[in-house]
Amino acid sequence: MASDKKLWVRIVSFWPLYLFLLPSLIIRFVFNYVPMFSNVIAFMDYEMWNGWMGLSSKWVGFGNFAYFIREPWFWQLAFRTFWYAFWGLIIAFPPSLILALLINELRNRQFKKIVQTISYVPHFVSWVTVAGLVYIFMSIDPAGLINNIKQALVGGERVVYMQKVELFLPLLLITKVWKGVGWGSIIYLASLSTIDPQLYEAAWIDGAGRWKQLLHITLPHIFPTTAVLLIFAMGSLFRADFDQVFNLQNPVIRAHTYVIDVWSFYKGIVDQQYALAGAVSLFQGLITFILLMSANWASKRVAKIGII
Repeated sequence: MASDKKLWVRIVSFWPLYLFLLPSLIIRFVFNYVPMFSNVIAFMDYEMWNGWMGLSSKWVGFGNFAYFIREPWFWQLAFRTFWYAFWGLIIAFPPSLILALLINELRNRQFKKIVQTISYVPHFVSWVTVAGLVYIFMSIDPAGLINNIKQALVGGERVVYMQKVELFLPLLLITKVWKGVGWGSIIYLASLSTIDPQLYEAAWIDGAGRWKQLLHITLPHIFPTTAVLLIFAMGSLFRADFDQVFNLQNPVIRAHTYVIDVWSFYKGIVDQQYALAGAVSLFQGLITFILLMSANWASKRVAKIGII
């Protein structure tokens, strides 16, 4: 009771600050929590106009789940989604840490700010814009930079790179790193700023060089931050970046580069199979939750670090 009373005292005392929080809380509730009630359609033969918002539709239980689990295409989608996410974790996770460590070693404050700004500006560029730039650079038109460089170096005919399925995953990884490396480094830089400079001074006096300072001071201090970020990344192993994949796809390679997120969009929005798309998305969310909790459990067992 005492803690509840203190909470109300703080709210009353600082009510203008809590008032500023109200719009964001309302938006979060409306767009993140209210839609969760629509998961019920995954257990129905859903018809939108059958009663109020289709809630009088026929119940089929786990019929929708059983349908897509039995289908061969579902396992192809599941494997491809995991495969893309796995390589996204392996390739895109370390660069943010490496960039943060490199920026932290810079001594010129002005140059340090310039590097930070340049590196995280791509985060604010939408995937629609990124995809547009990629299509221009890899085009067979005279403006296609990649084909121009290829012809200048080795010659040959111009290549339609965006229609090659084998190049889709490398393209995902390159754009993912370019767009996210700077933004991801901000968290590590915030963690690095909390390290006591006296530790480095003491290590320098004892004869430790840059490399030993990195191994024995820097990395141990940012390990908790790295572990937490890795837990969240492991939770996304069954979920692809919808905006990225959707915008970089084209009709020629779409059938061979579908992931669950994009497939659910086409089934639910384009084909209007809302119940099936809802069941697939709910199943995907369940797997994501299991992966997240498993990664958290393993981290707490091994490193005594977790998110809950």
